[in-house]
Parts: sequence; C-alpha cells; structure tokens
Amino acid sequence: MTSQGWVAQRTVPLIQSDPTIGCKELLENLQDTYGTTTDYHTVWKGKDIAQKEIYGSMRQSFQYLFNFEAEVEKRSPGNIVEVDMKMVHGIVHFNRFFMALKPCIDDFKAGCRPYLSIDSTALIAKWRGHLAACTALDGHNWMYPVAFAFIDGKADENWTWFMSQLNKALGHVSPLAICTDACKGLENAVKKYSLMQIKGSVLGISWLTSLKSSKEMCLAECGQLLGHISHKFLTTT
Repeated sequence: MTSQGWVAQRTVPLIQSDPTIGCKELLENLQDTYGTTTDYHTVWKGKDIAQKEIYGSMRQSFQYLFNFEAEVEKRSPGNIVEVDMKMVHGIVHFNRFFMALKPCIDDFKAGCRPYLSIDSTALIAKWRGHLAACTALDGHNWMYPVAFAFIDGKADENWTWFMSQLNKALGHVSPLAICTDACKGLENAVKKYSLMQIKGSVLGISWLTSLKSSKEMCLAECGQLLGHISHKFLTTT
C-alpha cells in the first residue's frame, strides 16, 4: 500500500498538466505506471495535498479576495466586484461575493435582448453554498453572462443582496423582462428592486411548472411559446 505523501508527490505533475483530472483517473494512472496497490481514499487525500502544494490552501485564499477585487477594478474601471464579510464570534468570515465585468454590462445594454434569467445552483464540493448567475440572450439567442455571485443559500437576504448589486451594476434598464423560478426570496427581491423599471410580469414558477407537466409539448413548441410571450411583452411596454 502507498501513502498519501507518495501519491501527492507523483500526482503534482499530473494535476499541473490537467487540473480537471479526477481521483479515479489518477488511481488508474498510478496503478498502470508504478504497478502499486492503493485505494481511492488514499488517492483522494494525496490529491488534496498535491493541490495545496500547487495552488496553496483554499481556506487561506479567502484573505486574497480583497486583493483580487482591487486588481480587477484597477485593470478595468467600471467592473463591479463586491466582497461581503460577516463577524462570527469576533472573527471575520467570508459571506458573499458578486462580480459583473464592465464589458459584459456594456454589451448587455448595447446588444442583448431586454431579458434576464436569474437562478442559482448548489455547490457540492468542499466549500458548500450556491452559485447565482444572471444571464441574458444575445442577438443569436446564445446565453450571455452578465453577473454571478457566490452565496451561502437561497435565503431572502442573499437574493436581496444579489439584486441590490445587480441593480448597482446595470442601473436603469427599460423595458426589461426577468425570468426566475419564482422562489420566494428571489421573487421578493426582484419586486423590491423595481428601480430597474420592470414592466410586464416576471415569468414565474407556475408557467415553468405547466411546461414540465405537459409531456406532449416538444422543445420546439416550448420555444415558440416563449417567443410569443416575449413578443407580446415587448409590444405592450
């Protein structure tokens, strides 16, 4: 059996050449190359050691966020980067992060449709939370990233904070349609930040649910329905 340190030493070059390599592939590579017997847990621990050697400690990297914020804003003035901290038992902890790059903001206003989709997905790695994103549609109907954030969950206060940052980044946009899954916190946050002059309705969970439950409705029909709703929205605002 091999040790975690032995695995770490030999996986450093493999991770450097392919940062996305997984433990299963590393395990097979080590067994084929060295003919050794090891287990998945040892490889997982060894990979963790190797990554710390290459990239440094993830826990310690949080303290560099303000350096990152300052550098991004220095290199491209107009970028919106917000690092939110909280105090827990007298110790400062990372809480939330938001970023909207100026080229994305400008291009959304200049060339994208007046439509934003806002949602989040759970992060299931070592550091848990949610990745929230705001996405637009360009002239080719391709998704166009506008802003993203890291939050610790879908609580009302997190969505309110996200929408406040998005409002700061985009300012007045009219007309504008916003599509969400209408989770309560996000729905309330969208309504609160009406400074965007949102006209028409927010496409909510009831409409999305009706699409999911209609098994006979094909993807093309869904697209036609969305196009019809968008056209109706734009011609009545």
